[in-house]
Amino acid sequence: MARNVRIRRIGVDELEIVRELALIIWPKCYRNIIAPDRVDAMLAVLYATDHLEKEMLEDGHVFWLVRFNDLDVGYASAYQEGGRLWLKKLYVRDEFRGQGLGKALIDTALDHFKSEARVSAEELALYVNKDNTPAINYYLRSGFQVEAEVPVQMGPYAFTDYVMQRAL
Repeated sequence: MARNVRIRRIGVDELEIVRELALIIWPKCYRNIIAPDRVDAMLAVLYATDHLEKEMLEDGHVFWLVRFNDLDVGYASAYQEGGRLWLKKLYVRDEFRGQGLGKALIDTALDHFKSEARVSAEELALYVNKDNTPAINYYLRSGFQVEAEVPVQMGPYAFTDYVMQRAL
């Protein structure tokens, strides 16, 4: 069967798909990093549709879904703050990794903000949990560098993240 990949920007009415994908992806992605009860608590807050809607409508985040054949398999969101483009979310289901879908999502975000932004972004940045070795390695291979190590507080949970960036 031929590979059929499609990435599309979504609106508020499709944020439930992002939430459903997060419920599939996050437990596997963070199983060796964050306790399962914490993952569930974080998902309940960060992926509540009203929270996602606020990110989109009030905070200027743009969301995309990636579909492989007839299945939604990942998502991304990004926003621009001054000369920095922030990649807020980038997740692909385990069984679809290694096929260039993450790179395609990043490229889609970059293309969007190049064409839509009033101020051109000079760099792309993101936060990643410092214990998320697979993601860190992916970003390093994608040209990102660790800029800083920062404390992050999500509700009652404290973490340490890296801010990673690459020049555009």
